[in-house]
Amino acid sequence: MADKRLLLPEDPRWLPFCERYAGSLERFAIEVQGVSPSAQQIELFGSVSPSRSRTSVASGHGTGKTFSIANIVLWHLLCYPMSVTLLTANDMDQLKVTVWKEIGVALERIRRGPHGWIADHVEILANATCRIVGFEAIWFVESKTANEKTANKMAGRHGEWLLIIGDEASSLPDIVLTTLSGALTEQHNRFLLTSQPTRNAGFFYRTHHDLSIDNGGEWASLVFDSFDSPFVSDESLMELWNQYDDDERGVRLLGRFPQDSSKHMMSLAVAEAMYTRGRIIQDSENFGWLTLGDIASGEGLRDKSANVIARVIGYGDIGPDARRVEVVIIPMLTNKIRSNQFAWAMADHGSDLNNVTYVVDSGGLGINVCQDLEDAGKVVHRVNWGNPCFKKSNKDRYLNLRAQAMHQAARAAKEGRLSVLVVDYKNVLVGQSSRIPKTFTDKGRVSVPPKHAKEWDGLGSPDLWDAVCFAFLESVHYMVCESDKGGDGVTGAAKALAEAEDMFADLDKT
Repeated sequence: MADKRLLLPEDPRWLPFCERYAGSLERFAIEVQGVSPSAQQIELFGSVSPSRSRTSVASGHGTGKTFSIANIVLWHLLCYPMSVTLLTANDMDQLKVTVWKEIGVALERIRRGPHGWIADHVEILANATCRIVGFEAIWFVESKTANEKTANKMAGRHGEWLLIIGDEASSLPDIVLTTLSGALTEQHNRFLLTSQPTRNAGFFYRTHHDLSIDNGGEWASLVFDSFDSPFVSDESLMELWNQYDDDERGVRLLGRFPQDSSKHMMSLAVAEAMYTRGRIIQDSENFGWLTLGDIASGEGLRDKSANVIARVIGYGDIGPDARRVEVVIIPMLTNKIRSNQFAWAMADHGSDLNNVTYVVDSGGLGINVCQDLEDAGKVVHRVNWGNPCFKKSNKDRYLNLRAQAMHQAARAAKEGRLSVLVVDYKNVLVGQSSRIPKTFTDKGRVSVPPKHAKEWDGLGSPDLWDAVCFAFLESVHYMVCESDKGGDGVTGAAKALAEAEDMFADLDKT
């Protein structure tokens, strides 16, 4: 008959294990997992290790946060009897993909190390939980989605050894974090919050301000800068630094909360400067023409239909080939033209342009305008900027195409790559462009709040600025102007043929 398997508390190796590692997360990582934590991770482990710790981490990219959480979870599970650990986040799928994957990796490190025996007492389940074998109901780690409905249920967890971890805590509802904080009443209860610092409000923000130890509170507030992390290469950091604007650098790299300047996409001074810089695309350059349309109903309502004609050259928002746009004409900004007439008006205004591309809002009534232009043989790019970005770099950076286009238009204005050559509707365009609100999602992606949200401060639909921003959408391409109306008048095919003839000019012709 086989020997009965020992439960973890019965194993004579367990108490010496606890005596050595229960007081030091750093030692647990080094000796049990066999890894070398960074200085930032050591600081975090030192903050969480003491009983009744309250730790809040505002972190940039690549600081090893996910590994740190996995190490903390297994340390608490293995070193404290009948312990309960609660992982909470807004996005359970993301939690499974990141944190729980790292917990599994960490457990395998333990299994291969000098304390491999203890890994056999842990069972990880597919439902984002794990437990000590034989104590499934009282000694475990579980995951819960954070929302108002689950706050009281999560706060119902009690015990001498209770640890709560809130991931992407900047986005967690205040009622959840406040309720959980109030439920941690026993001496050995711990609370850890980690997040990119995406907003200047809420419980997470307060743990770095009025609730912090520096201000008489109980929260140890840590700030982890990506540039101090050994896990991100200098090349990657510089690439991100050049890609981001000042506000993104603060949130996503430096672990800093947004500054007051980040409330809007751009300032009034930047908006005014669009009218003072003159030509930024020369006639000799191979630019293209875009005619941009944002469609309203045309029945005297507040929203207006806008038509903007612009020269455009380049792609992206960084480097020597970054997109440049000149607004040349604003033929229409009106709520007195019906949508079924707008297509013909756009076509008429663009009829003198060579190789023009029509970029048109396809939402609502705009779909009819797109179809009418297509039926007329025009090259049309349909805009549905509520969709996510296609490029991975933009998908990681922006909530959707609207945020991508508006943010990159604002950046172009700041860097002198967007010029308005016509004074028609100047007050409207300056007023709209300087008041577009900017927020960050829980993952640090740039976002534009829904229209009429409180962040808009009463601004109506920015129809004219919307149309201008269409020129900066990641997927909007242009055709080089191939006539005396712009460009050098030489087609791409003609250039290639001329280059080929030059290349073989020295060969004998037969």
